[in-house]
Amino acid sequence: MRKRIVLLEDEKDILEIIQFILEEEGYDVVAFNHYEPLEGIIEFQPKLILLDVRLIDGYGHLLCSQLKSNPTTAQIPVILVSGASNLEKIAEECGADNFLSKPFNMDDLIKLVKQYD
Repeated sequence: MRKRIVLLEDEKDILEIIQFILEEEGYDVVAFNHYEPLEGIIEFQPKLILLDVRLIDGYGHLLCSQLKSNPTTAQIPVILVSGASNLEKIAEECGADNFLSKPFNMDDLIKLVKQYD
């Protein structure tokens, strides 16, 4: 069974590129370009969540905090992927497992994702 990743990214082009690359690597990617409520994420039972800090209609770091404080989702690794200048601090404050600053190299993203296989 392919490992499922939930991807939340507000920039449609970046979302589509990341989704394509990860699917080529053998992952099952469920992608949203908007804030997805916690219940929606739980429904997909992801093994990893890639989360932008700034979404069209919400903030990824707040969603990360919700994920990490909910017993059903607390164990799911969350990687913040963002261009925010203080990304390391944001990741630490919301309980993210890791972070990747934009712009990034796709090889770095793949390497980071594979750490959670």
